[in-house]
This record gives sequence, structure tokens and C-alpha cells, in this order.
Amino acid sequence: MTARRIAFLLPHFRTGGAERVILHWIEALDRTRWAPTLLLGRVEGDLLNKVPADVPVAAIGGGRALKRPLRIARALAAHRIDIAYSATSAMNLALLAAPTRVPRITSEHTPPDAFRRESKWPLLRRTATRLLTRRAVAVAVPTAAIGAAVRGAPVVVIRNPVLRDPPPPLAAKPDGTHLIAAGRLVPAKGFDTLIDAAALLKARGQRFSLTIHGDGPLHADLTQQIARHTLSNEVTLAGQTDALARHLTAADLLVSSSRREGFGNVLIEAMAVGTPVLATRAGGPETFIEHDGNGFLTPPNDPPALADTIAALLANPARRTGVRSAARDTAARYTVAASIAELEALLARHAP
Repeated sequence: MTARRIAFLLPHFRTGGAERVILHWIEALDRTRWAPTLLLGRVEGDLLNKVPADVPVAAIGGGRALKRPLRIARALAAHRIDIAYSATSAMNLALLAAPTRVPRITSEHTPPDAFRRESKWPLLRRTATRLLTRRAVAVAVPTAAIGAAVRGAPVVVIRNPVLRDPPPPLAAKPDGTHLIAAGRLVPAKGFDTLIDAAALLKARGQRFSLTIHGDGPLHADLTQQIARHTLSNEVTLAGQTDALARHLTAADLLVSSSRREGFGNVLIEAMAVGTPVLATRAGGPETFIEHDGNGFLTPPNDPPALADTIAALLANPARRTGVRSAARDTAARYTVAASIAELEALLARHAP
């Protein structure tokens, strides 16, 4: 049987939730059935050195957005692609607008309406999405909550491939006050809210340390905010790391302060290694976190509420660590093997 060629389309391959999902997939796809190709708007990103050697990587090209659909059609033809999958709103629209008969699967990794409200020309983007989505054979989403907002094409829930292996047995966790956060330094992640909450904790005399892992365009702004609150002894911007699992294991609480979060892979990673998680109700986390059951939830964009919840959890280690077993059970559902089975079933329906 000849392997079917599948193209994954992204603007770049820098570290991000959608990029990590696709990286896990192209590593794990059954090569007797599927031959993956990575088509990028720009061939750049720190994840490129992790792409398997047998996966071609090609540039779609930058320049004018109106020309991108034609460039995509040419790339699909040049690589003899049998089915295409896109991630990010802009790439979804470009793929759907491409003059090609290749079956197309688009994806939504965050609530689409929330993203479009923050984008340029939201009315135009909403209209284009409504008109073009009908060309997709399916729209893949990580949660049913995101899928409920999709119109125009069949919706398929494919769980995120977060863990390469099942979670390890829980180890004893000493009591401490070290907080950790991770993600791209962009407005949607709400790190400014977290730093404001840290300032409130310091003003109350709360003992803690906070390390934020990740890079992005807000690095300078967040550095200035830390200095403005005189938090340089408490808060560290540690940059990108390849040892996040080790840092998560050593932390006492993971805090996700997102304004908009389709899922939150790092939450699952923390739950898998026994680190309790506190997340804002930003769209995705509340679909798998039950407050006081397997983790903790708080409102977004609310530094006082976030500070109050952090302080309460640091003051009550038994409550904080009491969710670890249930959290591990939740994390066990999000393995690469489970996700790839769902993806391959979808691909087989449209590129048999």
C-alpha cells in the first residue's frame, strides 16, 4: 500500500501549542500509511531541529496575503499532496481559499469568536470564515466547547497529543512556595495579570518565587513591569527551555493566567508529573479541570482574585496536593497514542 501524502500548514515552527501538536503527530504517524510534509509560511522556529529527518519542510512564502492561496495550491501540487491540514486562523483561510481539489482539514485551537475579536478587520475575517469553511471536509478541535462555536463544516474532536508516555507514578512532593508559569509571551497568555498578582502577594508579605518560561514579543514590557513592581527578587523571566518537565516537577504550583486559552497543554504536562495547577477560566482549561477536584480555577483578567487563590493554596498544602491523583488520571487521557489514533481515523475517512 502506498503511503498517502499529508501536508501540515503553519505560518512558522516556533514553540506554541498548535506547533507542538503537529510536531507530535508528524513524529508518530504510521509511515506505512502516511507520509507527512511540513509547509510553512516561513521556514523558521526553534522546533525545526526536532522535525524527523524523513519529513520534507518547504516554504510557502511570505509577501502579500492575497497571493498566499495560489502559492499554497502550487505547493500542494508540487509535493503531490493527498490531504492537507492547517493550523491558525490565517492559514486556515489561505488553505480554504486555495484553488485546489485536495481535501482540506482546518483546525481551531482556541475559541474562534474570541480570536476574531482580537484580530485585525474582525468583520471581514468573520465573513470570510463563514463563506470558506464549507470547503473544509472537517474542522478539527481539541475540545467540544470549541467545536460548538464552529459553523459550516463537520467538527471532529481530536484530543491534544501532550504526553509521549503515560504519566509516571506520583512521587512525594515536599511543601514549598515556588510557582511556575510557561507559554509564549503574548497578550493572550495574561502574564501581565500574573505579575500584577505577584505584586499583590508581595505587598501582603506572602513568601513565594515565580519563574515564567517562554519567549515572545512582550519580553521587554514584562521585564519593565517586574522592575516597576520591584519584583526582581521574586519573579524571573527564564526564557525558553528544553527541560520544562524537570522544572514543572520541581514547582509547587503551576499558574496559567491566560485571557484566551483553547486548551493548555502545559496544564496537562504539570498534572502528569504531580504538580497542582491553577488556571483561569479562559475557554479551554475549565473543560478538563474541575475546581477542587483535579485542579483549581479562577476568573481571567483579575489580579486580586488570582492573588487570593494563590495565597490560599500556598497556605493550605493539603488542599493543594489533594488533587494530584485525580489530576494524574486526567492527564493520562492525553497521550500521543490516543491522539494519533483519532487523527488517523479522520484522515482515513477523507484520503482512503
